[in-house]
Amino acid sequence: MKEHDYCKPQVDYKSQSVSPDFLQEMISLQKRVNELEQENLKLRSKCLLLDDLKLDDNKFHNWTGFPNYLTFKALYDYLEAIALDKKKVWRGAEMKNSNQNSRSKPGSASKLTPEEEMFMVIVRLRAGLSVTDLAQRFSLSESSVSKLFTSWINLMYFHLKELCEMQQYENYGKAKQFESFPHLRVILDCTEIFTQKPSSLKACKEIYSNYKSHTTFKFLIAINSHGSIVYVSRAWGGRTSDKHITANSVDFTATLNEGDEVMADRGFDINEDMKERGVKVTIPDFKGTGRSQMKNAEGKCSEKIAEARIHVERAIQRIKTFQILLKQIPLSMAHLAEQVFVVCAYLVNFQAPILRQ
Repeated sequence: MKEHDYCKPQVDYKSQSVSPDFLQEMISLQKRVNELEQENLKLRSKCLLLDDLKLDDNKFHNWTGFPNYLTFKALYDYLEAIALDKKKVWRGAEMKNSNQNSRSKPGSASKLTPEEEMFMVIVRLRAGLSVTDLAQRFSLSESSVSKLFTSWINLMYFHLKELCEMQQYENYGKAKQFESFPHLRVILDCTEIFTQKPSSLKACKEIYSNYKSHTTFKFLIAINSHGSIVYVSRAWGGRTSDKHITANSVDFTATLNEGDEVMADRGFDINEDMKERGVKVTIPDFKGTGRSQMKNAEGKCSEKIAEARIHVERAIQRIKTFQILLKQIPLSMAHLAEQVFVVCAYLVNFQAPILRQ
């Protein structure tokens, strides 16, 4: 039996008589199909589809900061294994189990898979896209985007801290850039992000930074001797001193042991606090007011310290590549400012290494 070719037109226009109106209709329909295909391609190019981007490392890095899809997938698999079965939905400072929302309205479930949800959140951090923009790109309502973002940010906040924070007795080893400092444990620095000015004068005073001449949130950052970010403090008001933040970051100071060495800038006047713990604080020498210049040995030592300390500034520069941090944090997101910054900071550890070993 001869097979039928379903791709062949059912009407042989040469052998059969076809009315001009029918031919015109077929031509018009074919033209419309071509127009719709072009429109579909145009709309698809505006959407951010994980299945498309994961095939191109350069595009995937541009939109997420991850070097490739495999690195992103490794983090997702980790979170899925330990966290997604306990996923919780946050509403500001209130936390509720998602199981409690089992009687939600029909159609309230996300149209995205959990992996696509995480991808969308990373894209917002990296590209700084608005909720409205993301809603259009991922075919969701703005309220759905906002809820998913809040949920994922809090989930990653807790579990990335557990994954990346320094452990009390962990031996990190040394990169060759820090060979001159055999007992170096961490390098410290502080950084700030702009936030919208609150209406309360008291609140404005607490977070106003004289250094930035703006209202800011301030964070303490620590990298280990391999260039990984191992500590990010909670958010402080911009007026808070580096010394005060360090002294009150108990979860950080508790990990330091006697004999450890901490490197910082001149602004960190923490020698007395660290001395009680037997921790050495290394900061660049300064001339002071009683002499015209530093000694030659002091200059060389300060140069080595500067060469090592520059890497914490490079780490902070990496954090600021997440475009969401370059915009002024609105008051409507103030309750998430700390979580957003901490997640961006720890995501830097999944990028290309800061140091060449």
